[in-house]
Amino acid sequence: MSIADAFEKAFQRKKEKGWEKIYVVVDIHDTILRACYDKAEAYDYFPYAKEALQIMSYRDDICLILWSGSPIEVLETYRNRFAVDGIRFEYINENPEVSNSAFQNFDKKLYFNVGIDDRFGFDPDSDWEKVIEALIEYTDGIF
Repeated sequence: MSIADAFEKAFQRKKEKGWEKIYVVVDIHDTILRACYDKAEAYDYFPYAKEALQIMSYRDDICLILWSGSPIEVLETYRNRFAVDGIRFEYINENPEVSNSAFQNFDKKLYFNVGIDDRFGFDPDSDWEKVIEALIEYTDGIF
C-alpha cells in the first residue's frame, strides 16, 4: 500500500466512523532525518519531511506520535528540537488516547492509523511530497 493510499484509507475511516482524528506514527532515522549514527545529529531532513510534519502538526484531525527505538532521554531531545522547527509530536512510542475494549487490547500494541517508517516501505526521498499531496487532498476544509 502506498503512503497516499494509507492516508486515503485513514481519512475515509475517520469520516465513516465519526472519529475526531487519525493517529500517525513517524520514525526518525532514515525517515525524517538522514541517519548519522557515527556522529552528532545534523538534523538533515529529507526533502519535504519538515514541511509535511509541520502541516500535520497544526491539523486538529491528526495526532503525531514519535516512533523510535532510541532511548527516551534522546527522544525527548529530538521532540524538543523538532518543536523548534514547528513540528509537534504529542506522544513518544505510546498512544494513551485509545483504550482497551472488549475487542481490542493496546497494553503492548500501539494504536495508529498511518505508519511512516523506512521499515514499513516508506521512501523518504520521494514519499514526503506524496504525504503533502494527500494532506492537501484530504483537508476537510482545514486549509
